[in-house]
Amino acid sequence: MATVKWSDHALDCMREQTRYIAEQSCSTEIAWKWANDIFAEADGLADFPSMGHRLPEFPDAPYLELLVRKNFRLIYRKVGEVCYIVTVRRCSMLLDDDALSELNSVE
Repeated sequence: MATVKWSDHALDCMREQTRYIAEQSCSTEIAWKWANDIFAEADGLADFPSMGHRLPEFPDAPYLELLVRKNFRLIYRKVGEVCYIVTVRRCSMLLDDDALSELNSVE
């Protein structure tokens, strides 16, 4: 069984996205449902740490992603028995070299 650890950056992304969803939908209930779905998907990594797939933009990078709720990417790095969640992004936000450098700096 793996351990799931969230980076500060990933938690900041979750806060920003939850706030944005609450504002756009005018519903904190919808925003909390979204956040709970993301956290539940991440918790599944404890039992299935390799269930993600390689990043299409950077297949040789040491990151995997899960697609959550059809339009969000939970990006993580598996090191031994630990899955480090590094960011949560909209699927429409493709990764470029700058974004990859940012992921590499996340601890």
